[in-house]
Amino acid sequence: MITICANALIGPNLEFVQGVYIQVDEQGIIVEITQEQKPTTYHLPPSYILIPGFVNAHTHVADAFLKDQVYGLSLDEAVGPEGLKHVKLNSSTIEEQRESIQNSLEMLVKNGYTTFFDFREQGVEGVVLLKNMLTNFPLRGLVFGRSITKGDLEDVLNESNGLGFVDIFAVDKEIMKTTKSLKEKNLGKIVGIHVSESEELISNSLSKYGKRDIELVCDYSVFDYVVHATYANEDELSLLKEKNMSVICCPISSLYYGLKFPPIESILRRKIILGLGTDNILSSNPDPFRLMAFTLINARSDNQKISPKEVLKSITVNPGLIAKKKIGQIKEGFSADFIGINLENHNLKFSKDIYTAVTMRAEPSDIGFQMYKGRLVEWKDQKS
Repeated sequence: MITICANALIGPNLEFVQGVYIQVDEQGIIVEITQEQKPTTYHLPPSYILIPGFVNAHTHVADAFLKDQVYGLSLDEAVGPEGLKHVKLNSSTIEEQRESIQNSLEMLVKNGYTTFFDFREQGVEGVVLLKNMLTNFPLRGLVFGRSITKGDLEDVLNESNGLGFVDIFAVDKEIMKTTKSLKEKNLGKIVGIHVSESEELISNSLSKYGKRDIELVCDYSVFDYVVHATYANEDELSLLKEKNMSVICCPISSLYYGLKFPPIESILRRKIILGLGTDNILSSNPDPFRLMAFTLINARSDNQKISPKEVLKSITVNPGLIAKKKIGQIKEGFSADFIGINLENHNLKFSKDIYTAVTMRAEPSDIGFQMYKGRLVEWKDQKS
């Protein structure tokens, strides 16, 4: 049993509480949170704020070896079925893929992530490769596999945390029927899909199916969440809420490819669970602080009103709810995944609002304490 004493953001609403004692058992689970004084294993300085470890709600960690090679290309040219990304993945060696994934995982840990959701390409082999590499990192990877053929769908699901479909053109009634049956046999697995990332994709959906892709996705009643929804209209967002589906947006990725800023305010107004992700490593480093600040600044530019706390929840509390796992909160019964940010560092000092400081001013270098499943990853101010 270990105990951490700190000022912390507690529970699903990230409530600021001073001087809490957080007890963690041998399995890395929070068993008690109290303000009653207890013998302490880690006593964080009063300048620190302890928050849940960050959760990156959408990544593609295998494509780091293509960093900055797609700038200026269209979405389809970069990551489409015949785009540069898939040409490279399909021609790369296992060693190249390992080096690429290793780089991504190292960045995720260094930047304060304790969990990430990955849409993993390359079928069963791709899923197994990532899972095996994760054993060497203090990092939880929720791997959503992608089948190569209809025949390997079950094998991919069995090896992964669920399925991550590329788009509506990668599914049909047979695949959806099989997926629904497999989900019913494998409780806890969740399924996501990219939707409405561009106007071109919506146009193609209308041309081929006579419906926009979000409507088709909702008709299948298989998916737990959608990724992007950048061009979703008001009716589609209402339909997603009706179907109890969550939305994961990737604002940096959207603007990188010259697309619009996602309708985050409309998503939150409907009380749809919102997650944020950094998407492809080839176009954006997995930096949670850059993601939060970018989102808030561009929301203002797009005349959308969202709060710093809502953005912070979208990379802590909310992805845990989407994954249906006890992560992303400092709460009894949840995994002890924490980061401590030093609010006395130069770029944070004098800030009068914790949520704004963390989301708009903080950087990875401000992380002074990091813990994963109750095991210390880093403590810069630890006394010898």
